[in-house]
Amino acid sequence: MISNEKLRKYQSEGFGLIEGWCSEQLFATIDLLASTSINKSGGCLEIGVHHGKFYILLNQVIPSTETSYAVDVFHNQHLNIDWSGSGSLEIFRSNLEKYDAHQGANTKIVIGDSTDYGLDLEKCIGPGSLRLISIDGGHSVEHTVNDLTLANKLINNEGVVILDDVMNYHWLGVMEGLFRFMSTTPTLVPFAIGDNKLYLCKLSFQDFYFRRFSESPLMTKNVRFFGYNLAAL
Repeated sequence: MISNEKLRKYQSEGFGLIEGWCSEQLFATIDLLASTSINKSGGCLEIGVHHGKFYILLNQVIPSTETSYAVDVFHNQHLNIDWSGSGSLEIFRSNLEKYDAHQGANTKIVIGDSTDYGLDLEKCIGPGSLRLISIDGGHSVEHTVNDLTLANKLINNEGVVILDDVMNYHWLGVMEGLFRFMSTTPTLVPFAIGDNKLYLCKLSFQDFYFRRFSESPLMTKNVRFFGYNLAAL
């Protein structure tokens, strides 16, 4: 049972009407993250929004006083070099108005490629200011390394980063990019995996989140990955 009222409303009235690729099981995962005793401040960010199916899910648990960010190339499809999605700004805005708990009022839309330093995302958003980050943009090795590196700077100390398509054999650049990122011994490390997504947090909170998930009904098995215990969901 989903405890968050806004999540329940979106699940019943909007989620199934938005084109996109994410499991309904993610409602239980985000509900669990929202119910933890920590990580209560900051907005969310999604890199690779498409029509907003998962972005809106994340933003349901963000207070209206916090700013969230949606980054996508949208109509600039010449920047979508691996054709990993074809988002529409008009459809995204319409979905925000209809299904987002804040009707888009707390959302800042950034049009562009996350690897474009001209966007100055780190300065625009602010280091350590975000509660939740979803990485689902370019699926190349280079984009994955870039976006994980950026997320490690933008996520707050108690926050959670969610990497999409980590086990999808159609998008092996994500897995290779993850391996390259992890080879740098980052402070952003995994704690759970499931529903085609890898969940990461700062090193100091890895044990906290692993235990929180392993004690929940979502846990199916304890697996080892890059030397860490992960809850397989």
